[in-house]
Amino acid sequence: MVKVDERIVDIEDTLNRLEPKQKETVQNLRGLIKRAVPETVEIVKHGNITYRLDDKDFVWIKTYKSNVELEFFMGASLDSDLLKSRGEENQESIRHVNVGDFEKLKAELTGLLKEAALLKGKK
Repeated sequence: MVKVDERIVDIEDTLNRLEPKQKETVQNLRGLIKRAVPETVEIVKHGNITYRLDDKDFVWIKTYKSNVELEFFMGASLDSDLLKSRGEENQESIRHVNVGDFEKLKAELTGLLKEAALLKGKK
């Protein structure tokens, strides 16, 4: 395990700091992302599990004390009532989904991931 300035820099370290329920949700999301868009590359960036597509950030898994979110870099270009904005000017294109009940959201998240991958390929 490698650490730089005590920041989390690998997947295992990231997972080990999570509560069991969060860890389960994150593991479910990791599997879903790899199945939906297998060409993504998984890294840890700023303490978040980040997926890159064509050498650009694609989606991130962000964990908070009470929830897990999946953030879409090009989320503003996607059409879903699940997607929410933080309203921050410097993040106009980013949208996130609060992943409370993974099983309930699985099908729609799969569709969003595939749609986002198609958009990414057009840019």
